[in-house]
Amino acid sequence: MYKSNYGNHLLSFSEGHQLIARYNRWDDSVEIADLDAIDMGWTTYDPSQGASDDALTLLCDNLYDRCLLQELGLFSQEIKNTVKNEVLAE
Repeated sequence: MYKSNYGNHLLSFSEGHQLIARYNRWDDSVEIADLDAIDMGWTTYDPSQGASDDALTLLCDNLYDRCLLQELGLFSQEIKNTVKNEVLAE
């Protein structure tokens, strides 16, 4: 169905942080990386746990929500395309 295990990357540059987030379709999770500490790699973000401080938690929560909404939008479009293709095939 998808060509990649990951959704489109989203960026956030505010509050002194440079973050990038992606939706991991394999694990159904959102992963976030800090571009200032790229050697630390991707971290699966859990909004129930938050981040290391309140400002960073707000940024990560925002990225998390945006990733999920983006993925839902892509998924709903994929369903529409599939239904349309099935109707045309009949």
